[in-house]
Amino acid sequence: MTPATPHGSPLGFHSYDPGIAAGSLVLWGAPYPIGSGRVDIDERTAELQVHNICVFDVFTVPNSFDPTHALGIFSAIINSMKIEWSRVTRPVLGFKDTTNKFRGDCFECSATIAVSATTPKDTGHGFHFKSDPTKTHTSFAQFGTEHNGVFF
Repeated sequence: MTPATPHGSPLGFHSYDPGIAAGSLVLWGAPYPIGSGRVDIDERTAELQVHNICVFDVFTVPNSFDPTHALGIFSAIINSMKIEWSRVTRPVLGFKDTTNKFRGDCFECSATIAVSATTPKDTGHGFHFKSDPTKTHTSFAQFGTEHNGVFF
């Protein structure tokens, strides 16, 4: 693995995602291995930790939402990612929306994020990003439990 690019990418911030479903604008999602996450409602904490998740580097968020990907789209990998939710500032317990069949308990809190992602050199970019979790700033974070649809 190459060291992280010291002054960032010449393209600016990168957007890594699993892609948009072909022929649609359906937003992306990536399956994570069983056991990658844990939630402890009593302790009011949650954690997600994954390694080696195949994604795309689409360079910018607008390019991510553009079905033509005018700036290009390249295979990339999330080498590692760890998100920790803690320090609850506001519990939202017993939320219920009977019209949309959704209910749950949520906890607004802080989160720290440590991520390392790489766009391989064979793409012509060879960009590597590694965050510093001590400098994480979150404007909003939330975790909780929910029941929806037939599980309402």
